[in-house]
Amino acid sequence: MTDHTTPHHHAPHGAHGPHGHVHMDEDDWAAAVEHAEREGEVFGAFLAEACTWATDWRGTDAPPVRRIVDIGCGPGVGTCALAVRYPEAQVLAVDGSPAMLARTAARAQALGLADRVHTGLAELPDGLEVLDRFGAVDLVWASMSLHHIADRTAVLRALGARLAPRGVLCIAEVADPLRVLPRPLDLATAGFEDRLVAAGAAWFARLEAGLSGGHPIAAIPDTVAAAGLTCIGERIARVRLDAPLPATAHAMAIAHLQRSRHQLREHLDATDLDVLDLLGNVSDPRGADVRDRLVIDASRRLVLATR
Repeated sequence: MTDHTTPHHHAPHGAHGPHGHVHMDEDDWAAAVEHAEREGEVFGAFLAEACTWATDWRGTDAPPVRRIVDIGCGPGVGTCALAVRYPEAQVLAVDGSPAMLARTAARAQALGLADRVHTGLAELPDGLEVLDRFGAVDLVWASMSLHHIADRTAVLRALGARLAPRGVLCIAEVADPLRVLPRPLDLATAGFEDRLVAAGAAWFARLEAGLSGGHPIAAIPDTVAAAGLTCIGERIARVRLDAPLPATAHAMAIAHLQRSRHQLREHLDATDLDVLDLLGNVSDPRGADVRDRLVIDASRRLVLATR
């Protein structure tokens, strides 16, 4: 899960989901899972808005949603939210990480959803055969996963072929840059926020350059069309959380700033990196006041598609 500025993921790039693995020790995995769970909980409104839109499009005469696939499920926060929202549905969580799938299963068990939440290991764009045993799908949820896939067209084509009549593919990707900053921003040098945006854009461009082919992630409707699917619509969903942030959101914000400091170290000068250090270092008393004023501004580009 990456934004164009101060990027964030469920886990480090390549560590989980449909984009492969990197070596991570037990502590790294624990931190990645914890961060992903916090993000899922903080940004649950994006899933809720997409589901409401999909339900409205399907209409009141549509059959109940009985089969759902969550592509790039991470630790299963969205998976379980889908199972709760659609109580008649079986939900298949697909990810490239056995560790993330294990956490999904554990979360489902803890919430009493184990009889309806299933897991499938797949390294996209390969491995979609895991869906064949599941049957025709009424709803596919692909949140912050497509930007890790080189051949997005092939994946969307394969997913579309598995949609049931009036089935919907819901895609969520970053829209405007995620911003986690104190308001007012009175600790940084002039132009800090603009430089942060530019650094994030450069980081994301390098990530996309490592993938071959396909449309840029911002042009999701073009990819949908190339896959032979019909784009129902596109909209921008936004979440703003003002200070003081709830505990989970504040912990997510601090972790995000720490990850940004690491990811953007080659794109910012020492002065700007010092600002990120101050914001993300909870043991530094100099930044206590500004950390109490952190505000989260997030957005997603939501796209609905069908066969």
